[in-house]
Amino acid sequence: MLNEKLTDKANTLCLYRILMQYSDEEHVLTMRDIMAKFDADYSMKIDRRTVYSSVETLKKLGYDISDYEENRRGYYLRARLFEPSEVRLMMDAVYSLNSIPQKQTTDLIEKLQSTCSIHQKKLYRHLFASEPDKKTPNRSVFFNIDVLETAIAEHKMVEFTYLQYGLDKRLHARRKEKYAVSPYSMVCDNKKYYLLCLKEGKENLSFYRIDLMKDIQVSEKPVELAPAKIDLNTARKTVYAFSGSPVDIVLRCDNSAIGAVVDEFGTGVKIETLPDGRFIARMKSAPQGVLYWTMQYLKDVEILEPAAMRAQAIEMIKNNPYGA
Repeated sequence: MLNEKLTDKANTLCLYRILMQYSDEEHVLTMRDIMAKFDADYSMKIDRRTVYSSVETLKKLGYDISDYEENRRGYYLRARLFEPSEVRLMMDAVYSLNSIPQKQTTDLIEKLQSTCSIHQKKLYRHLFASEPDKKTPNRSVFFNIDVLETAIAEHKMVEFTYLQYGLDKRLHARRKEKYAVSPYSMVCDNKKYYLLCLKEGKENLSFYRIDLMKDIQVSEKPVELAPAKIDLNTARKTVYAFSGSPVDIVLRCDNSAIGAVVDEFGTGVKIETLPDGRFIARMKSAPQGVLYWTMQYLKDVEILEPAAMRAQAIEMIKNNPYGA
């Protein structure tokens, strides 16, 4: 009796895998196709009644399967964990994140594509990472994320070696001593993955790239400040992951820059239109990140306030390496 139950479970599992791998709306499997796949993939002989029974079992378990009675052609898995368009979107995101090493990028892409049929996978065979040489060589990224998740949940400090690139284009320790920080959140910004944290003995929050960490360990020390005392929502809105206290910033922009402004600062930015084809943008953010962002749009974006930030921008323009 036990062996019979195990066989029934194996039949059901194998049928699901066959439907997952070979069927979709454009590729319907006939009963003969299914029986042939059982033989070819699992060396199992199966009869029609067993297929009918396994299909009903899968339906009762919540799997959306179109059968012969419905479509008059055969069987296929109608709904999957991800739609093809969702797989494409996530694949593009994985390819574009430089913080994910190339090996893990390949592994993630394979896992995403495993939710598709073999026919749907062909839609993605021409996708590839546009700049693979920008992928981090640090293979500890996913381990780092796991450790940081634990530390954040347990409100514990972490210690790690922080890396930087040398002229040999290799990663080296920035200093001999380990960094000790109180971790609060992880933020994805500008194709990089950052830890939002408080460095030991400091007052302001800092950002550290997770792909530049190694030898990370959870400390026994509790975080220096309770998460409730930190405005994480405001901190996550910094530009280019620059730390610093948010200030009120006023920009005067050409109307053509509205897309760039909304892309960077979101729809919460306050806009005041001007009669001369420009607009005023007001937001609250860490000034250093906004300052560097405006350097991309010198022709279209002008810093009005705060005065110190405007003066710093003028000084940067005066001292540019082109001498103009």
